[in-house]
Amino acid sequence: MHLKSTLGALAAALLVLPAASFAADATPLIIGAALAQTGPASSLADGEVKAINMYVKEVNAKGGIAGHPLKVTILDTATDPQKAVLNVRKLITETKVAAIVCCTTTPESMAILDTVQRAKVPNISLASAMTVTEPVADRYWVFKTPPTDTTMIGVEVKDMEKLGIKTVGYLGFDTSLGKVGFEELKKAVVPANITIVGDEQFSPTDTNVSAQATKLVNAKPDAIFINGNPPGANLAQKAVQAAGYKGTIYQSYGVTNATFLRLGGDSLNGTRISVPPVIVYDQLPPALPFKEVTETFAKNYMAANNGEKPSSFAGFAYDAIRVVSTAADRALTNDKVQPTDLDAFRAAIRDNIEHLDSFQSATGTYNFSAKDHVGIGPSSISMVTVENGGYQLAK
Repeated sequence: MHLKSTLGALAAALLVLPAASFAADATPLIIGAALAQTGPASSLADGEVKAINMYVKEVNAKGGIAGHPLKVTILDTATDPQKAVLNVRKLITETKVAAIVCCTTTPESMAILDTVQRAKVPNISLASAMTVTEPVADRYWVFKTPPTDTTMIGVEVKDMEKLGIKTVGYLGFDTSLGKVGFEELKKAVVPANITIVGDEQFSPTDTNVSAQATKLVNAKPDAIFINGNPPGANLAQKAVQAAGYKGTIYQSYGVTNATFLRLGGDSLNGTRISVPPVIVYDQLPPALPFKEVTETFAKNYMAANNGEKPSSFAGFAYDAIRVVSTAADRALTNDKVQPTDLDAFRAAIRDNIEHLDSFQSATGTYNFSAKDHVGIGPSSISMVTVENGGYQLAK
């Protein structure tokens, strides 16, 4: 065999992580996930599922969580709040999960609140709206890994201020995502002396938003902020451009995946977006404390998925399963609570999440507390522009 082929075979072998050998009596640590694998938000959940599955393989290859094999049962919500509730109930009552990662979108995440609160099961949402975790007193069992709309929209408004933008128009989904986003925009523009000159809404399933776009463009705002997910966010941007808009377009980080770039093409060039660090993992300043974790996640994700770059949502899911696993490890190791004592184990996981601080992960530095069930702020966020099918740190 030639040296080149021998080295190639060795490299391929090194990429395969052997599965750990667990004791016969090692109780599996079972986590549930209810994600929008189909429906309007399926492009977001695609990365979420891949990131979770990747993490499970990595952890089990290294001996699991404190010697317990990690198992994640993933159910499809179809981007339907009602189905999300049914799936979460099934995970709690039938699968007997220790914790849950749900859901992909804000409407789904809001719909399951009462279910997880009553069952006393820790849940980590992958949705953006701050209402998912606030008020914290009413969301005792609920956490989330994505930054809040307050944080993300605040970063974009500061960018508008730097660019000298004085007026902005808003075009967002008519769901809780869009409505909460508009409320956050209204609050953020006040100290920046920016005036909102138009507010238009559309459904995630709409196929034509030209009427809303034309009305907004006619108000002549310096910038337009679009708040939605692909493909609706792409539809809205093309409608605004078709109506003749030549100003600055902002999108929410809800678009940061490959689907948005593919559907938008060159029409997206110059679009400004606030993003978590995983989107620009290879452009991050070296001093950031989470840089190594973010880069490692991104590279491992691409290696596991034929070069596909991770979306923000893949990062959020990776963070969520890491947070739960870390909390479970502490419950097992420090609190000496076993998965077989399910109620106590769930409570111990919840308590350990709430005390998890200076936790470096793909999306940045998390500092959870009894008053903050999000734990991540603007210091972990970057502004980017879309340039030729990719994201570049904004200048």
